[in-house]
Amino acid sequence: MAEAALLLVTTKIGIAVAAESLHYTRSVAKLSENMTLIRNDLELIRAFLKEIGKKASTDGVTETWIGQVRRLAYDMEDIVDQFMYVVGKHHQKGSWWISVKKILKKPQYLFTLGEIATALKRINQALTRLKQNKDWTEPIAGVGDVSATNYDSQQQLYLPGHDYSISDDEVVGFDKNREILMESLNLQECLPLKIIALWGMGGIGKSTLVSNVFRNEGSNFECHAWVSVSQSYKLDDIWRRMLKEIYSKDKKELDAEKMTCAELQDELKEILQIKRYLIILDDVWTAEDFRKIKEVLVETKMGSRIIITTRFDEVASEADDAYKIKVEPLEEKDAWLLFCRKAFPRIENHICPLALQKCGKSIVKKCGGLPLALVAIGSILSLKAKNVTEWSLFLGQLKWELHNNRNLSRVEKILNLSYKYLPDYLKSCFLYCAMFPEDHLIHRKRLIRLWVAEGFIEQKGTCSLEDIAEGYLTELVQRSMLHVVERNSFNRIKRV
Repeated sequence: MAEAALLLVTTKIGIAVAAESLHYTRSVAKLSENMTLIRNDLELIRAFLKEIGKKASTDGVTETWIGQVRRLAYDMEDIVDQFMYVVGKHHQKGSWWISVKKILKKPQYLFTLGEIATALKRINQALTRLKQNKDWTEPIAGVGDVSATNYDSQQQLYLPGHDYSISDDEVVGFDKNREILMESLNLQECLPLKIIALWGMGGIGKSTLVSNVFRNEGSNFECHAWVSVSQSYKLDDIWRRMLKEIYSKDKKELDAEKMTCAELQDELKEILQIKRYLIILDDVWTAEDFRKIKEVLVETKMGSRIIITTRFDEVASEADDAYKIKVEPLEEKDAWLLFCRKAFPRIENHICPLALQKCGKSIVKKCGGLPLALVAIGSILSLKAKNVTEWSLFLGQLKWELHNNRNLSRVEKILNLSYKYLPDYLKSCFLYCAMFPEDHLIHRKRLIRLWVAEGFIEQKGTCSLEDIAEGYLTELVQRSMLHVVERNSFNRIKRV
């Protein structure tokens, strides 16, 4: 989040400095110059944070340093807002009475500018100290950290993968999607290769659903493989893992580690062109990634199937509309059922005690219908005392638990991935939505006007800022970051 805070404040400084560059007061010009120097330093720190973000994990010292950066960015944002307000008042034009009031308030105005100058000096000192303390993070960040481009480490740290320990009775609320998925696999008369896509936000249960179907239906295909793709991947790693799984099922040995990318491609094509296969590509991030991987998945006219799970509508569009499945959050009833199965595994029929129902339902509501969160939190509560005091304490510190409880860290990491890889121009827009109360419905027109007013929207060609902002909103929806509640008669987003 520190990176987004820096993006926001550097953008605001740019707006403030540009707006006041035409004004003539020497004191304002000096403040603008100081803010520009601070912005330059903050941009360098932001670039450094982006490099840190490429690591699969960070140590405690680095996390503490990042927290200090975030607090500094917030302080600087407050100063910029105050600067724009004070200088804006000073340059107001209007009646003679406004001029008289400005003269009467001149001492207060000068004092306010002095306060801003003092605050900027304090920010500069803190910034200098932060740059010096950055050296603390470098020797630690280089040891034990794994680059996010490392396929195996990235998969273990972030990706859900296929979990064969999931029982059929734990696949709750997916009956309709599960039926569609199984029918698409069992269409014997449909011989051409078919691509099936499941898409939705992280933690929504896409991998869980596919895992269940894969376990039950995989044996109906001559060969099958499951590959987790991830945001940063190596194409030869994907093909190597696919080849290993296929050969392990055939009980053949192959030294895939020594094979080049071209050799892997040729070997896979040779195997797959004579078999009816099922390939699962889990967590695909871009359509281009899928097209590269698909080069080896040849059309055999034998009824082969490719299933992809993704967070993005664009990637899901690689499948035909009939085979494009949107996975939605669980309904309240199903969410409660799943939670109770994990929280009360040893109680007959998994019935929640009456005394815990109010607190339990408040916890379930916080999960927003996400199976990943429901399962993780329910499992933790299954180990706690079954009393109101214990559960109320957990509910009260749920946010803290998400950040600090190792058993919940996987939930936070998987959900944060979607935000982590947002383009810069979308991060501030998305974070701004947090200003609205929980469960508040946000109207499209109001939201995009607020984005424009905050300076989040960059001019592109001859398009209006409102049209660009609406495009940003659509992109956030397509990335499963915002959920559309209502559309108008023209199919435009009305409320999220």
